[in-house]
Amino acid sequence: MNEIYSRGSCVDSGKHHLFFSDRPLELAEAQRICSGCAVQLRCLELALDKGEEWGVWGGVIFLEGKPFYRRRGRGRPPHAERSLPVEADPAELRELVRSA
Repeated sequence: MNEIYSRGSCVDSGKHHLFFSDRPLELAEAQRICSGCAVQLRCLELALDKGEEWGVWGGVIFLEGKPFYRRRGRGRPPHAERSLPVEADPAELRELVRSA
């Protein structure tokens, strides 16, 4: 498992703190780093299997063990973001990993 994570873009980014931040903009930056990663889906699969509690794994934000596509900041979301999903469906994520 550590071998997979050691080959991730997160290791080379030098921005490890972003992957465990509680700030929406920093989490979004971590997700951007994940988007070009060669082991992104494997990382997500391992996070789902392990039941990660916190952090960005495979481009998905885990908070209290639940997966989220994004994290909103305080206050009302911008009009353009109101219809976008926030919470991710673990079954959908597992299907994504299986189909890759």
